[in-house]
Amino acid sequence: MKQAEVLNLNSNQKLVLQQIFNNQAISRIQISKNLGINKATISSILNKLKEKRLVNEVGHGESTRSGGRRPIILEINQKFGYVISFDIGYHSIEMIYSYFNGEILKHESIPLANKKISHVIELLKEHINPEELFSTHYGLLGISVSVHGIVNNEQEITHLPFHEVENISITESIKEIANVPVIVENEANLSAIYECNVNNDLAMNNLITLSIHKGIGAGLIINKKLYRGAGGEAGEIGKTLVLTKENSQATYNKIEDICSQDALVQKINNRLNKTLSIQEVKQLYYNNNEVVREEIEQFSVRIATLIYNLNTQISPEAIYINCPLINEVPEILNNIQTTFATYTDKKIEISLTSNVKHATLLGATLAITQKILKIDNIKLKI
Repeated sequence: MKQAEVLNLNSNQKLVLQQIFNNQAISRIQISKNLGINKATISSILNKLKEKRLVNEVGHGESTRSGGRRPIILEINQKFGYVISFDIGYHSIEMIYSYFNGEILKHESIPLANKKISHVIELLKEHINPEELFSTHYGLLGISVSVHGIVNNEQEITHLPFHEVENISITESIKEIANVPVIVENEANLSAIYECNVNNDLAMNNLITLSIHKGIGAGLIINKKLYRGAGGEAGEIGKTLVLTKENSQATYNKIEDICSQDALVQKINNRLNKTLSIQEVKQLYYNNNEVVREEIEQFSVRIATLIYNLNTQISPEAIYINCPLINEVPEILNNIQTTFATYTDKKIEISLTSNVKHATLLGATLAITQKILKIDNIKLKI
């Protein structure tokens, strides 16, 4: 049976498969109850899914109090195939290979020698082998790409500030490497997809992920769906203009030029006349270095103000921050929360993202799995 034929699922098959994704290990009786479809129909659907090797039977659950046969438990077949997700960072390409059920197969970090997209594509050719099965039935199922830039609704990169695009289509270039479905998406958007998925049990409808690295971007989940806006430019909050004074002259600057993680570290470097890493900034902070403490305090206030403004515009139930420095220095998050509380009485969750290092890549894994199966809102327990 060919891969395209296997993945051609009808609506009921998708609903049943979604139940198994969402619940990890579930009985056909529970699926029948959850979907309101009779057990005979569910059994027929499951037989088809097993024939397609999408699901496995993995033993028996507990019998009811009245006795009777123990229910058969089903789970997603991780060996159905695998997907590749990669993030084009400033210094490297981060890649995660994941089995069909979301379990990570392997992780690679590939250094970049330059910032040309042609160089990125050459490295991918070296590291992606579409013939490699990794002991799965159907091998490579799809590839997702995270970029630190703007991607329009036609999957075209319209702005990539830290790399040279060279009029190269990443989507088409990857399809030449492997003839599989491809997704290209903004990294903050993918983090938002991941966070919405991880917190699915909380019945959260609206949330924001705030990505603070070299720039500042936001991923917006509104009514449990990613909001991209016209041209995919929603969430480009780092480009918000703010009035500042330089040499007694009032001027407008992009907010990410003032309070991104890189902007903060650069200010500290300039004042100390050093070139510091995140770990060195952290060490100076805990050594009570006056300059570092002062700059981080200002950074905390500016991020709290940015979050307040986002809150007034979107009114989310939670804002999740993805910032390596805040992850290393948790006191910054406490300062942001405290400052935010002085601006408003509204209670809103402000916390670090559930996976600072890999939220983007795991969100990319979820997004490509949804595309392959043409199913929205799959919960993957990664």
